[in-house]
Amino acid sequence: MTIKTDHGTFKCRELTFKDRRELHQLEVDCVIDEKVNMQQFLKVLDWVMEFAFDNPEQTLGHLDDNSIDEVLMAIYNSYKEPSKKK
Repeated sequence: MTIKTDHGTFKCRELTFKDRRELHQLEVDCVIDEKVNMQQFLKVLDWVMEFAFDNPEQTLGHLDDNSIDEVLMAIYNSYKEPSKKK
C-alpha cells in the first residue's frame, strides 16, 4: 500500500489479519488506568516502522524524529482503518 504524507510518499507492507491483531495487542498494552503510556506507544510506532519497511533506516533516515513519528502515525492510522472495499 502507498501512504502519502507531507514528508513524501511511502510504499508500505500490507497488514494481514494476524498482524493487525498483534498490533492491537501492543495498543492495549499502552493503556494503563485509562491513560496512554507514551513510552509504550512509541514501541507501537517502532513496531509499525519495522513492519512497514524492509529497510526503515534507508526509507526514513533523512527525516528528523518528529517527522518520522508523523509518517509512522499516518501508516498506523491507515493500518487501523481497514479497507471498506468488498
